[in-house]
Amino acid sequence: MSVTSDLKKDHLFVRRLGVVIQTCSDKLYANEDIPLEDIEVASVIMEEFVDGFHHGKEEKAYFPVTKDKNSFSEDIRKFLIEHELGRRIAKMLRRELVLWRKSVREGKSKFDSKEPVARFLKSYAVFISDHTSKEDTFFDIVEDKKKVSVEEDEMIRKYEICKDHSGGEVRIEELLRLLEYLEHMPWMKDVD
Repeated sequence: MSVTSDLKKDHLFVRRLGVVIQTCSDKLYANEDIPLEDIEVASVIMEEFVDGFHHGKEEKAYFPVTKDKNSFSEDIRKFLIEHELGRRIAKMLRRELVLWRKSVREGKSKFDSKEPVARFLKSYAVFISDHTSKEDTFFDIVEDKKKVSVEEDEMIRKYEICKDHSGGEVRIEELLRLLEYLEHMPWMKDVD
């Protein structure tokens, strides 16, 4: 598998996460209960897989090789800005989850407002959909023009470093299992 195909494969996983978090958002807006723990799991996947592992591979290995090829630097600059947007949304979600967890510890029967959590989940789901679509189009162009084939070995080595920084193969597999866990939760049953 090429390094470009590997990133597109990651996008399939990321889009599955997008479905889960969009469902969480929709149900929270409909005043349905979603376990706080499940949203925390989704948040961990956002931070560790999407940002730490996937965006790490793009930022540390793929984009540095492609930015000077065929005028790709402007596209890459936009992707890096979008990555920062995703990080900020995830950080704001994490802040709201901490407040929710605090209210649970303090014995409040219900968190006063789940709306910020729903809003940041929805924002992240929109980010995922839009961003991965644009990157896939970019990756298709790079593949068609065979712009990274010479550097594949070097990028594969850097991908492995990103994997190690993300906890290694075991942690990546655990994050995949956590997504499957979320996809099989009762609150996900009526999702197409």
